[in-house]
Amino acid sequence: MTTAGVEDQLFVLLYLFSIAAVVGVLSTRYARIQYTTGLLIAGLLVSLVGSPVAVEFSSDVILLAILPALIFNDAVTIDVEALRSNLGPILALAVGGLLLSVAIVAIAGQVLFGFTLAVAVLFGAIVMPTDPVSVLATFDDLGVPERLKILVEGESLLNDGVSIVVYSTVLAVFIEAEARSMAVADLVTPGALLADIAVGIVVAVAGGAAVGGVVGYLAYELIARVDDDLTAVVITLIVAYGVYLLLDVAGSSGVIGTLTAGLFMAARPSRGAISRSTQFSVGVVWGYAAFIGNTILFVAIGVLIPIDLLLRYAPEILVAVVVVFLARAVVVYPLVAVVNRRLVTPIPRRYQHVLTWSGIHASVSIALVLGVAESITNPTTELLSALVFGVAAVSLLVNGPTMGRVVSAVGIQSQRPAQKLYQTLVGRLHGVDAALESAQRGFEADDIPESVFEEVIEAYRDERDDLEAAIETLLRTHPDVRDHEERLARRRVLRAEYQAINEATQRGDVDGDVAEELLENVEARIDAVETDSWSVGDPMQSDDHSSWRTRVEAFGLDVVSTDSRTAMSQSSVDSDSDREQTR
Repeated sequence: MTTAGVEDQLFVLLYLFSIAAVVGVLSTRYARIQYTTGLLIAGLLVSLVGSPVAVEFSSDVILLAILPALIFNDAVTIDVEALRSNLGPILALAVGGLLLSVAIVAIAGQVLFGFTLAVAVLFGAIVMPTDPVSVLATFDDLGVPERLKILVEGESLLNDGVSIVVYSTVLAVFIEAEARSMAVADLVTPGALLADIAVGIVVAVAGGAAVGGVVGYLAYELIARVDDDLTAVVITLIVAYGVYLLLDVAGSSGVIGTLTAGLFMAARPSRGAISRSTQFSVGVVWGYAAFIGNTILFVAIGVLIPIDLLLRYAPEILVAVVVVFLARAVVVYPLVAVVNRRLVTPIPRRYQHVLTWSGIHASVSIALVLGVAESITNPTTELLSALVFGVAAVSLLVNGPTMGRVVSAVGIQSQRPAQKLYQTLVGRLHGVDAALESAQRGFEADDIPESVFEEVIEAYRDERDDLEAAIETLLRTHPDVRDHEERLARRRVLRAEYQAINEATQRGDVDGDVAEELLENVEARIDAVETDSWSVGDPMQSDDHSSWRTRVEAFGLDVVSTDSRTAMSQSSVDSDSDREQTR
């Protein structure tokens, strides 16, 4: 955002928030329209009639100020277990799928728009990363299956990083060529350019993951030791932006680094080390940060879209929209078909339809094309900008609002009302627990008077009892909800069991060959839970040779089972009772 001074910058922000406030009132009280779509439409209307305030965005505002907050919020709030379970198809779509779609768009760009190879690759890298904000909002309203949500969100988080690496590599060649007054074709061969892209992706992903993992681990341990709400928020702020900026300056991927740090912090096994109130505070702060970032972003995109430019290049934009959609479809269906061969639970065809339609191209694409205009003076820059802005506008105004109809048309069933009620009750229960912990700490620190503390505690404890009673009643009267939650719980505890065996092996408590058998056993049970080969109520122990019970019996060790001990204990109690009556 380039304006004369701090006051002007603040005034522009106030102006954007004023537009957002009007949209919020209209969308909640008078019009059934999605918030992000409303922001974009409002911005477009302002752009059409002429904005009274000069709103100028640079690519750095989006990439360095807004994007880290969005990525970190998604990382710390995403279901890490679900992400891990679907990591294979997500990586295939986010890395392999993105690169294939960039190649398809690049070929089409050369044929249809007369782009050189470098410009065509740049166009593909800019226009193909996905932005699922409006799609996920629709998913939340419809209550679509969690697996579909995680596939869409996980792909978007990762493909942003890959696309930025491709973009940065190609743009650096353009900048160097202009500095030397040379043509790009004279500076680098197509083979060398592709090799640079491949090396850049490997370095960026490896470097980003390594730095993000280390920083995420250290930050979590520090928060666990301090366990203070405000300090935790400050530490996560340093992690989100510090990792991103450090890796960006180092030429690696800030997106991958911030994403890895957030995921690592969310997936730490010793979560009990951080109080629920601290986790709640961090989640609330980053949720609001992401909301503010998206608000600024979508209003600004609408205001920045050059209507006259879109009208001038309308035929080319329509062609580009078709090319981008076909590239998405051509990649998703065959790639998922290949991945399904290695999955225990294949991705259904109806999910593939939604994955194809969910390819909305917005925030990252806009940021990258703004960066092109700021960095080079290539004669195709105007056409490139028109195509990217046009594709972004169409995907946001068509794909996003129609996602609900697509989900219904392909036959994806939404979560039942009972499941949504259960999530509401559990969410409120987490909030009550956090409030109780906070009140207890405040009382122990003499920050809350005893009379006030007792009144607050009593109210929250009563609500907690009512919530627990409501949850138990819901689970008892709706077996399908109970089955779903039991499956999630078993998957969670099996993952913890797997990690504990790994840690014991690393400490030297368990030999490698023994650990391998134990881990294979746990993996088999995890696979059973995640597929239809396990049903609710089945025992968690497997019947194969690696079960410890089988080993104990084979060894000849006489162990009294839990049932036997219970029976013996009851028998002893009965005997004592009989003797007492005899006396």
